[in-house]
Amino acid sequence: MADDWGFYERRTESEQMRVLVNIGYKGEAPLPEHGDLLSVTVNLYMILRNNRTKQALVSQLERFEAKLEGWLSETFSALYIGRINTVNRLEFYFYCKTDLFDSHRFRKWMEGSWSFRVTEYVKADPEWSFYRYMLPDQLEELYVHNAHMIYALIHKGDDIKQPRNVYHWLLFRKAEDRQEMEQSLQNLGYLIEREKEGEPDTGYPYPLVISRYDNVLLDTVNARVRELYRLISHYDARYDGWGSSMKLSSTNRVKLGYRKLKDAIGLSLKRIRSCRR
Repeated sequence: MADDWGFYERRTESEQMRVLVNIGYKGEAPLPEHGDLLSVTVNLYMILRNNRTKQALVSQLERFEAKLEGWLSETFSALYIGRINTVNRLEFYFYCKTDLFDSHRFRKWMEGSWSFRVTEYVKADPEWSFYRYMLPDQLEELYVHNAHMIYALIHKGDDIKQPRNVYHWLLFRKAEDRQEMEQSLQNLGYLIEREKEGEPDTGYPYPLVISRYDNVLLDTVNARVRELYRLISHYDARYDGWGSSMKLSSTNRVKLGYRKLKDAIGLSLKRIRSCRR
């Protein structure tokens, strides 16, 4: 099984959850020997009171997560499937080998490893039903893709807070559905990009490219994708992704320019050396 982590947000009637799940188990679950679901819940109120900054809180929780995963894996052959984060709690989920988990041993380890109170419970879940609950649905899979895209932009130096033209690709089975959708989209502030041709797909021969002037913060992109996904759900259509040009900060522009100059100098030196030979 390969790690394949997906991050998305799920809204219920009572709260908003941020979910991180290892989708890599999807093709194998359930694993017969790992039939017990273990949940470890951290109350975030007390930790927030003891951390001066959000960064300090995140660092503390990351260290605890790594220690918890390592110890449970070594001690109870536990498989870490993901976590759920709400405003006031953080829940870690594992599947342990059946009847192997020892609550007394766990609490003793916790006393020496974590200064804040946690609660844990273990229950039989041989069908991995809770893991199925954590897996993203079709819309949430788009959120997972959004998170991957935005992480890649940040990694390349994009200032995701800067507005730019963000393009969205839609695909329709019927020409009349596409035409009807155009008016609805224009009423919502989207531009129809007639000069940009989308690529038709098998079964969806009528593409439509639209744009809107937006930043590419995760909340913004997710809101646009959710809006478009719900709009096209009334038609025989499919949302096919989004894209934008990069917007580098002044600092990252300097870094990129220096990196390109350095690469060019390095390439020139290699050529000089090869000529001398």
